[in-house]
Amino acid sequence: MNNASFPLNIVTPAKIVKKDITYIRLEDETGFFGILKGHANFLTVLEPSLVYYTDSNGKEIFLAIDEGLLSVREGTVTITSKEVFESDDAEKLAEIIDNTLAKRDKSEMAFREMFEGIERSFMEKTIKLVKGRA
Repeated sequence: MNNASFPLNIVTPAKIVKKDITYIRLEDETGFFGILKGHANFLTVLEPSLVYYTDSNGKEIFLAIDEGLLSVREGTVTITSKEVFESDDAEKLAEIIDNTLAKRDKSEMAFREMFEGIERSFMEKTIKLVKGRA
């Protein structure tokens, strides 16, 4: 870690990633803001957004955040979100997001179809039960 760097933790349900960074730019409901080493303790709700940080080698890395929380506590920045995508190439990041959303759409469609089948079966059995009592 160089003198200007500080720790960044990215926490999702799937994993925890730790980085050493020198700057991060994020977005909450008030707009975009940046954090450098020595930032005061801070807590905010993040908007779904494309943000970036500069790693300890000076390289810009992009993050797509599906909303979440940001905390700065005792010099450590922590992003907690249900999903975070990362790439050093903004175009590649867009491709990763598109592919993930397409997979999610297919998965959600299959779940909806399964649920509709369960619901239909439940209604048919309920109708038979009600007719049997009449």
